[in-house]
Amino acid sequence: MIYHVAQQAAPAGDGSAARPFSTIGAAAAAAQPGDTVLIHSGIYREWVSPPRGGSSDEARICYRGAEGEWPVITAAEPLTGWQPCGSGVWRAEADNALFGDFNPYKEVLAGDWFDGLGQTHHTGEVFADGQALAEAASLDDLMAGTSGRDGEWFAEVLPRRTVFYARFHGQDPNTLTVEISVRPFCFFPREEGIHYITLSGVECCCAATQWAPPTAFQPGAVGPHWSKGWVIENCRIHDAKCCGISLGKNRDPKDNRWSRNPDKGGAQTYTEMIFSALWNGWCRERIGGHIVRGNEIWNCGQAGIVGCMGGAFCRITGNHIHHIALGQRFTGAEIAGIKLHAAIDVLIEGNAIHHCVRGLWLDWQAQGAVVRSNAFFRNGPEEDLFLEVCHGPCLVENNLLLSASSFLDVSQGTACLHNLFAGKLFATPDTNRFTPYHQPHSTRVAGMMLVYGGDDRFLNNIFLRGEGTDAVRGEYGTKAYESYSAEAPARSTRDDTPAADLGRTLPMTVRSNLYLNGAAPWSHEKDARVMTDRPVRLAVVEAQGHYWLETDLAALTADQVGEPVTTAALGLAFEPEQPYTNPDGSPLEPGRDFAGTVRGNAPRIGPLEQWPARLLLV
Repeated sequence: MIYHVAQQAAPAGDGSAARPFSTIGAAAAAAQPGDTVLIHSGIYREWVSPPRGGSSDEARICYRGAEGEWPVITAAEPLTGWQPCGSGVWRAEADNALFGDFNPYKEVLAGDWFDGLGQTHHTGEVFADGQALAEAASLDDLMAGTSGRDGEWFAEVLPRRTVFYARFHGQDPNTLTVEISVRPFCFFPREEGIHYITLSGVECCCAATQWAPPTAFQPGAVGPHWSKGWVIENCRIHDAKCCGISLGKNRDPKDNRWSRNPDKGGAQTYTEMIFSALWNGWCRERIGGHIVRGNEIWNCGQAGIVGCMGGAFCRITGNHIHHIALGQRFTGAEIAGIKLHAAIDVLIEGNAIHHCVRGLWLDWQAQGAVVRSNAFFRNGPEEDLFLEVCHGPCLVENNLLLSASSFLDVSQGTACLHNLFAGKLFATPDTNRFTPYHQPHSTRVAGMMLVYGGDDRFLNNIFLRGEGTDAVRGEYGTKAYESYSAEAPARSTRDDTPAADLGRTLPMTVRSNLYLNGAAPWSHEKDARVMTDRPVRLAVVEAQGHYWLETDLAALTADQVGEPVTTAALGLAFEPEQPYTNPDGSPLEPGRDFAGTVRGNAPRIGPLEQWPARLLLV
């Protein structure tokens, strides 16, 4: 069955092509497994909460933008009737009935690991011609113009109305389209367990989303809400207060316990949350396994894609994620283009991630994760890739890491193969937290251990000093691992406490890497290929709405052949005692390069078999 939705349709429609529904929610109420909801062009001001999902991958419920059309689901409503009130500030009111039981201008941003930088922030936003204004610290600050911002707002929530004050870059707001975010979600079920839904070809924007730490329910403008088997594809998702797409965590009575009572500490609080999720059915058969592909996500205050545990077994491919958390007046330890906890068997492939505070952050339990053929550039001040307290096996292959800081490694058991690292690397153990590892391809916990550092493999990579600055911490090249061991340390059979092993890192495997423009190898690498007299040109340029990598690496890498990399060659990650495979458990073969070219048994060093002078990034 195909149900049609058209914004201008009469309210009494039946969903047929002749008499379409006027809201997506009406179609959602009617749709059954196997049905399609075809959404025609228009601006749909509603929170779409599907009441049911499909019954299987073959009988899913699909919500699709009609071919050649571009429907918009917005969480915002227009606000008109602005009056000047002096000093370049304008005033308007909204009846509180507009908000129902959720007023984003009363809802304070808060939660574990959130930092408001001394200011109270709310989930709501004010938009002028689609551009979000900044929230002022107080009405007095706004009236005085103390921040120096021309675009700024403040709201007072009164018993029956909410009063807005704003500056509009010196413009009369009555000549602009001014909107306020009203709803917390665009497309997000109210209930858990709404499986097998496809959302395709729509735009979702302006959601008043709350902060989303790993120890609390994680809202997003779009998300499956602790379900299984969603497909989110070819959508445009932007201007969520915190997160664009959420793949994570369910509600729990202990949500945000650490910020309410810090006695146990954040790491222990999250550990307890893992076991709570397991007791409540977190497993491959019930949760995760989503496909997120071909989307553009931008202007979100916390993350383009966030997910704790609910993102396990997912495929995140071909997305364009940019301008995440830039210029925000709040911060916290959960900010990145993609931020995932427990990315078990997740494939992150073919994405372009740029102009984000941090590119990709895999935090705890990235076991079986594969980060392949992604382009990271112009991210900062943090790094392109951060792996935190993961025990492996984790595979980082064929990536372009082009920002000033390429890689922060606070993990072990990572295999870095055929990458281009143009920024600095920084590596350090973490012997303060016991963190879990899992049974193969499962959420079941197999053990808990410290991260001693090491057990990493670096094969067939290119390291160089790119466009970045020397101000960031770390080293260019595997010299960042200089304090790490080349051989397995002797461990005591008499003292079996973790303290007996402190300072003893696990052995590294580093071979067949190329070092250019001053990058330096780990001193134990016996076949390091260092070219100190051949400078490299490497520049990211913007032209006609696209980003390109311009380089002369072709001449420098033509005769640089590495070794074929297979599951057998990489051995086992130390702590989980598991091999390096694809997320489905199939063995690694020489495979394809960044551009999709098949590699042979004598692969070129680096992410490409043949470097063009100009490579399209996005």
